[in-house]
Amino acid sequence: MKFIMLAYTNAQTWVEGSWDPEEFQRACEFYEQLGKELTESGEFVATAGLGDPSLTRTIRATAAGTVAADGPYAEVKEVLASYGIVDVVSADRAYEIAQRIVDTVGDIVEVRPLMDGSAEA
Repeated sequence: MKFIMLAYTNAQTWVEGSWDPEEFQRACEFYEQLGKELTESGEFVATAGLGDPSLTRTIRATAAGTVAADGPYAEVKEVLASYGIVDVVSADRAYEIAQRIVDTVGDIVEVRPLMDGSAEA
């Protein structure tokens, strides 16, 4: 069963110098260890951090045609920071992994099944 984990963080995180160096190091070490564990267990599929949200463009269809806008909007408190895809035996295992991330890094993680036929509804 494949799940995508969408990690959101405070929009202020993208401001240079906003990270505590020790907190940043601890998060990097945690993600490195988690990636190693998931690779060894065969549950790792993919992951990546996302670029600065100020470089984001949102493309949407409107009655007047396709419109492109800068995004996200200034009033947004959380931004999508990274994603990870896991292939696990159950949704509970995906939730367990996400909880470890939240417990260690403190951000928000949305867990959603992929519609590739590998996860139950």
